[in-house]
Amino acid sequence: MVIKSLYWKGILAFALVALVAVGTVALLAGHITETEFRRYAFVHTENWNQPVRILEAYYRDHGTWSGVQDALQQAQARWAQGRGKGRGADGYGPPKIGFRLADTAGHVVADTDAAPTGRISQALLLTGIPLTVDGETVGYLLPVPHTAMELDARQAQFLHRIYSTLWLAALAAMGAALLIGGVLFRSIIAPLRQLTEASRAVAAGDFSVRAQVQGQDEVAQLAQSFNRMAESLTQAEQARRHQTADIAHELRTPLTVLQGALEAMLDGIYPTNRENLEAALAQVKTLSRLVADLRLLAQADAGQLRLYPAPLELAEFLSASVDAHRLQAQERGVTLEVKTPSAPLPVLADRERLAQVMGNLLTNALRYVPAGGHVTVEAAALQAEAQVTVRDNGPGVPPEDLPHLFERFWRGDRARQRSTGGSGLGLTIARQIVQAHHGRIWAAPAPGGGLAITFSLPRAQNPTDTSSEATQT
Repeated sequence: MVIKSLYWKGILAFALVALVAVGTVALLAGHITETEFRRYAFVHTENWNQPVRILEAYYRDHGTWSGVQDALQQAQARWAQGRGKGRGADGYGPPKIGFRLADTAGHVVADTDAAPTGRISQALLLTGIPLTVDGETVGYLLPVPHTAMELDARQAQFLHRIYSTLWLAALAAMGAALLIGGVLFRSIIAPLRQLTEASRAVAAGDFSVRAQVQGQDEVAQLAQSFNRMAESLTQAEQARRHQTADIAHELRTPLTVLQGALEAMLDGIYPTNRENLEAALAQVKTLSRLVADLRLLAQADAGQLRLYPAPLELAEFLSASVDAHRLQAQERGVTLEVKTPSAPLPVLADRERLAQVMGNLLTNALRYVPAGGHVTVEAAALQAEAQVTVRDNGPGVPPEDLPHLFERFWRGDRARQRSTGGSGLGLTIARQIVQAHHGRIWAAPAPGGGLAITFSLPRAQNPTDTSSEATQT
């Protein structure tokens, strides 16, 4: 039979452990109790006078225990005769009990069952029968270990009651253990069952379900992790829906303008001249850029964004990027400058992709800086990386909006006007490209107002390396 419930598996395992533990304790306790009781019965049994007198007389006559083996055998026979009725191991005569005789130091000087060897501890000596001569203890008489001491009816009855009490206590302990184990396992299984139900609901598409967190143990930590996962799934689902709506919006605007212009020219409302055709072409280019941006993001998400890294002198590259945007800055009345260190600043990067990053950052800065403002591109050499900052003195970004700057289709312009807001993918693409170079990018308020966007790239370990093998991320 296969047990599918974790609760019953735990109860069964707990029952087996409790059974082994309680059974072992009961058996050991019973064995030790019987052994000690038989030892006690041995010491306190009547009719010891004659065997004890024989051994004490031997020591009194010889002054030593040397050669006492025969006297011990004689004492054993006298003790058996004193016991009266009974059957020995051969079925005839009284039972024989093995004796050991030890001196006061614990050395075994005589043994009825084997050669006298070994030493007995002082604690065990005190459980034997002391032998005294002239008021002085000269030795101890003890039973041979594991010897079956015959018990009388009352002693046997008492030992039976001890065994019965032990097994009843073992059964009671087993029942209490199972009861406590059942309660404990139920307290563990209950939140796991809630997690199971919650996970089924999430799998069915209900991301609003949350698991109840109780305590701070591993199960509670699992519930917290599940809730964080459900929250992430909720945010991902919301982002997916928003992204779908944003993509539809971004595609619909130029398509609507293009369709209207073409229909107007076909209907003769607009003349089919160069000006109207250039306006339609501009919308087509906008669609092409948007599709290219979406394709790049899809490649990055799928880990298929190809890079062709090569040694690149960052100061020279930044100067070229700034020069490419000077005309745009002049048209807007914005001062554009670049600050680079005098020492070489080599990095290993894909020049085309990095140019896309700088183009997005500069275009974004120039879009929001008013006439008379300035945009500064500054490079700095850190210990293991090169850092580039694009800083402007525009209106800046509210602190609560900073975490959203790199989200797809997010724009600070709530009116979503293309002339000021762009497509909302520029900073997202910049982040993907920088991360593909194993770098970091972040935004912060610029000193004195405005926005500063900084990205860092690992510095080239070997500037002379000319490898241009494509890498994929």
